[in-house]
Amino acid sequence: MQQQILHLLCTAGTCRLHFSGHEHVLRPGCCMIAMASHVGHIEPSDDCRLSRLLLPAEQQVACMPHSSYGTCGWLHLFMHPIFRLEGEALAMLRRDFEDVAFRLEHTPEAYRQEAVLQSMRLLYLDVMNAHAALFEHEEVTQRAADIMSRFIRMLEDGSYRQHRTVAYYAEQLCVTSKHLHRVSAQVSGRAPSYWIQQFTVMEIHHLLRHGKLTAKEVATRMNFDSMSHFSRYIKGEISATHSEV
Repeated sequence: MQQQILHLLCTAGTCRLHFSGHEHVLRPGCCMIAMASHVGHIEPSDDCRLSRLLLPAEQQVACMPHSSYGTCGWLHLFMHPIFRLEGEALAMLRRDFEDVAFRLEHTPEAYRQEAVLQSMRLLYLDVMNAHAALFEHEEVTQRAADIMSRFIRMLEDGSYRQHRTVAYYAEQLCVTSKHLHRVSAQVSGRAPSYWIQQFTVMEIHHLLRHGKLTAKEVATRMNFDSMSHFSRYIKGEISATHSEV
C-alpha cells in the first residue's frame, strides 16, 4: 500500500489528534507533516480553520532538495513533525498550501503531476527554511547525507518489518556498523537504532490501535518469532503491554 503524507496547517480554532500514541492539539499557526498512517482521529473545533493535504510519499521524496541540507531538514522534520509559525513564515506557508491545493484541483491531467511537484518543492523549501530557524541543523558532508538518505529510504520502504539490526542496514549500504552509527549521529543526532525503533514502534502502535488486527496478527506481520518476543519488545520500547496500546 502506498504511503501517504498528511499535511495540516491550523490558522484558527484548535484541532485535536492522536500521533504516535499521544494526543496533540494544533493551535493557530501550527503545522504538522507526518505519515498519514501514524495519525489517528482528527477532531477540529467548531471554529477551526484547517488546511489539509494528503499526498503520496513518493512525491515528497521527489520534491525534496537533493543536498545535505535536504537530508538533514527531512530528518529534523521527522523528529519534530509539529511546529508553530507566525508572521511572514506562516503567511508564506499558508499560500503554499493554497497553491498546492489549487494545482491539484485545477491543473489539466496531462500537466498535473509536474505542476503539483513544482508547487510542493516551494512548500518544502519554505517548510525547511522555517524549520531551520526553529531547530538547529548541523552542517554535514554530502557523502554522509547520501548514506543517511539511503538508510532512511530503506526504512520508508518497510525494511524494518523484517530487519531491525544496525548490522543488516550497514551491510546493505556497504559500510561498517560503526561508520553508519557515526554518520547517523552526525546527520541526525541519533543512533541508527533510534530510527529503526521509531519506524517499528509507530507501525506497531498504529496496527494495534487502528488496524483492527489482533496482537498475534501484528506480531506475525512484523516478523517477531514469538508472542513473548513481541510482548518484550513492546514493553521495552513502548513501556506498555499490547492490551494497553
